[in-house]
Amino acid sequence: MLSSLGVYSCDLRIPLDGFLAGLGDHTIRTTLCQGGKERMRRLMEVIASGRVDTRPLVTHRFKLDQIEEAYDLFANQRDGVLKVAITL
Repeated sequence: MLSSLGVYSCDLRIPLDGFLAGLGDHTIRTTLCQGGKERMRRLMEVIASGRVDTRPLVTHRFKLDQIEEAYDLFANQRDGVLKVAITL
């Protein structure tokens, strides 16, 4: 199994105390931009066909027990990190 870290966004703040206590009716949704699903489907077909080598994009690899180190590296953008892969 392989998972990769790579969330780029602003500093997201979720009001966890109220959220966990049920003090609000909150829904969290994520989505792709308009047309993004089709572009993602085509991109995945190109990658699956072997027409593009994505290995150079994964600059750092960590075992699952090193996940905190991996998140710290990516969050602080050190050591030329582009993409971090986590393996079991």
